[in-house]
Amino acid sequence: MIANFRGIFCFAALALTSGPALAQDLPPGPEQMLVTQACTTCHLASQFTSQRKTAGQWTETVNQMINMGAVVGDSEFDRIVNYLAKNFGPVK
Repeated sequence: MIANFRGIFCFAALALTSGPALAQDLPPGPEQMLVTQACTTCHLASQFTSQRKTAGQWTETVNQMINMGAVVGDSEFDRIVNYLAKNFGPVK
């Protein structure tokens, strides 16, 4: 039941937006499409691109999203975290 609610919530969130983020909305890189597919199913890109987190914080965030139903394979996890940390890490 909870899984169905999450799916419905994500679908409703997408219906209220102007449309899913496209790959060109994110910085170029080999994981650009992977992050687009994994993260913009339920979020606008601006919801995570505006954040500045360390790799450890992105690890926690991606784990939280997986626990809430995000589909991220084991082989994709580190690639997503590295892309997010590289492009949306703390301002130096």
